[in-house]
Amino acid sequence: MPRIRLRSWIAAVLCCTAGCSALQDHFIDLETDLRNHILAQRAWGEWSWCYDELDQPRHFAHGFKDGYTDVINGGNGCQPTLPPKCYWKPHYQSPEGRSCVEAWFDGFSHGALAAQQDGQANLGQIPISPTARMNLNSRNAPVPAPWTATRTPPAPVPESPALRRTTPAPDAEDSDRALNRILPPIDPEELQQAAPLRSYEEGE
Repeated sequence: MPRIRLRSWIAAVLCCTAGCSALQDHFIDLETDLRNHILAQRAWGEWSWCYDELDQPRHFAHGFKDGYTDVINGGNGCQPTLPPKCYWKPHYQSPEGRSCVEAWFDGFSHGALAAQQDGQANLGQIPISPTARMNLNSRNAPVPAPWTATRTPPAPVPESPALRRTTPAPDAEDSDRALNRILPPIDPEELQQAAPLRSYEEGE
């Protein structure tokens, strides 16, 4: 009997805890929706003077507020694929109804842009710690490509000015002329008088 009572108490506590958590989340959602609705209404009151000449002002205002709220909730401001379900009725399946839907889409884009200009983007996101943000950024950082060795051709060696040939090579005649200018021609008779030659047969 005591075990049954203990189990009943534990089950009741768990149910109450779960119910309190769900109820708390519900109140947070209600508070957030109310805040976003007030901000969207205030923004439309400040920007509505820019849209005085509209064919469907009521539907444009509806889309403006929805786009403004979407950016506050962390959306990117892009138009959804389909309009809200209230525009799915047969009443809007006509040329006049389609103009209302187009006015809603147009207002959605303008409202999202107004929210971004007002600095309300990502207002509904819960901030994380700087450490967690740094770890997330490092994880999402692109991985560098593996290093590959590339052989680069050697740089050309500059030619020394001293070795650079600026004039064409002289031919044999030019060489003889230059040598004659340096050393005068020698007379064979003078050379023999200076040092008489001895033949190999002399002395035998």
